[in-house]
Amino acid sequence: MTDISKQLGKHVRTNSESLIGVRIPGCPEDVSQGIAIGSGIYIDEHTHIEAVRYPAGSDVMGLLTTVLTDGRPGPLRIALWLRNLVGSLLRHPFKTLNLLRPWRWAREFVILLCMQSLDGHIEMRWQRRWFWPFRKFLVSYGDKVPTYIPQANQFAQKFAQIAGGTAMSMVPEILFNVPSTAHCIGGCLIADSSGHGVVDSRHRVFNYKNMYICDGSVVAANLGVNPSLTITALAERAMSFIPPAAETDWNDAASGVLHASR
Repeated sequence: MTDISKQLGKHVRTNSESLIGVRIPGCPEDVSQGIAIGSGIYIDEHTHIEAVRYPAGSDVMGLLTTVLTDGRPGPLRIALWLRNLVGSLLRHPFKTLNLLRPWRWAREFVILLCMQSLDGHIEMRWQRRWFWPFRKFLVSYGDKVPTYIPQANQFAQKFAQIAGGTAMSMVPEILFNVPSTAHCIGGCLIADSSGHGVVDSRHRVFNYKNMYICDGSVVAANLGVNPSLTITALAERAMSFIPPAAETDWNDAASGVLHASR
């Protein structure tokens, strides 16, 4: 696809997410039962936290959780995590091991999905790395997405106190500074021309006919909430421009002019 916009893969966003949570060993209620997301709260102007259930059979996720750890990403946070983990094992060995066991994780763990509407994005490129020139990888460039949100950790601690559980962090966020995101959006933005984005206001790909992109890749900003309804609304709007099959010659090309919203 040599005619695709050079903007492809730019302005990729993760909703500025961080996964934390609270485990309640021996919880009398099976928290894995029910709808996936049943509640949410804004803890400040830009930060939204949703309580998420993972269904039974998701216990392998428990291998990615560990004791809650604050601090800026890097060696100091890893050192702090090791201190917290060793200290917890020495003071409360059985309680700590009970928290880290993977079985029964889904029925005892409430995931707190923290999302922020603050601006922040990366660029994704398909290329060969210097240390492995034999194949291409999807490589990210730009400022890293934050993996430590202080307000979120503070909220998890308060939640744990109320629920009688223990606040926990994600291992990849601490060890590798890799955010645990469920919402990778952007990269094929809506724009007025191929010099600024990949699709026009009707989701038609620039320089191609009868080609549309209607998923989360067209979203141009961190929403700070689950993007599913936004994606659905954008896709429905895009489909509203397509006439019935009997009325079209299927020669639909993107316009270089941004159409007014309907």
